[in-house]
Amino acid sequence: MRAILYVGCSIEGMINMMKSKLTIVKKYAVLMMTVIVCLCMQPFAMTVQASQPKVMVVDCKIVQKEIIAGQTFDLAVTIKNTGSRYVDNLKISVTSDTGDIVPAEGAGNGFLEELPNGEESTFTFRLRAADGLAEKSYKLSVVNEYDDIWGNPYSATDVIYLPVKLEQRASITDLYVDDDAVLGDSVEVIGSVNNMGAGMLYNVRVRVESNYLEENDTFIGNIDTGKSGSIDILTNASATTSETGELSNVVVTYEDKEGNETELTGKFKVTVNSPVYDNVEKIKDTTTKINKNIIIAVCIAVILIVALIAGTIRRNKRKKRILEEF
Repeated sequence: MRAILYVGCSIEGMINMMKSKLTIVKKYAVLMMTVIVCLCMQPFAMTVQASQPKVMVVDCKIVQKEIIAGQTFDLAVTIKNTGSRYVDNLKISVTSDTGDIVPAEGAGNGFLEELPNGEESTFTFRLRAADGLAEKSYKLSVVNEYDDIWGNPYSATDVIYLPVKLEQRASITDLYVDDDAVLGDSVEVIGSVNNMGAGMLYNVRVRVESNYLEENDTFIGNIDTGKSGSIDILTNASATTSETGELSNVVVTYEDKEGNETELTGKFKVTVNSPVYDNVEKIKDTTTKINKNIIIAVCIAVILIVALIAGTIRRNKRKKRILEEF
């Protein structure tokens, strides 16, 4: 009986020892598997990071000539996938942190289902520059949100600066010229140049263009918004006006902040007549008096010449007689 108990205890001890050894083996196996998995994941992660897609803005263009405060404009934005893999579910947004430039239509977003690597795509946004902006450049953010081939989300933001100008608008008023002028007379052209826009009028110049007046010009300078500059040009009547009633021009030239010129033309009528005398008899009398004076002057000159010659002859004769007496 004792022998049987001893054998049973020995078998149980062996079984427990084997279980202990199996537990240790399992632990080592799990540890080895963890190490192997970590070693395998490290190069995989490095590969994913190296091929991370990158979408960026490569070009932007204002469709209109310029951006005017208080008006709408179209902005064409071109993006490019510069990564090595295509991207999915691309969403592009244009935003202004200060609200200086806001969407005029929609929410300022665009969507593209897929953009292959190396490819470009252009989105056009209708935007509006707010009223009351100063004449300078304003910041606009372009945000691109997209997924890679494994569904990982990415986001990239580019910043562009848009120059905003103020509207320039001018008018010519109060043009005045003397109704009648005589050929050769001085003629004064006066009027006003009015700044009716939101932007300054720079280097304002005015010139007269006419078939009947000599061309002349004047420099006014800068005219601030809501102000006026005076036109005052003195010229001469150079030709008589025709019966067709052709008008003459006042041409105003002004510049914007970049020096781009704009011309504005105002028209006026001037009448230039030939010289006319009211009393024709007076003209004849004047001409007769002039002719008489000329005749008298000629006669006096002839008499003086004859007297001078006669005196010279007498002196010569007397001198000759004196010489003969000696």
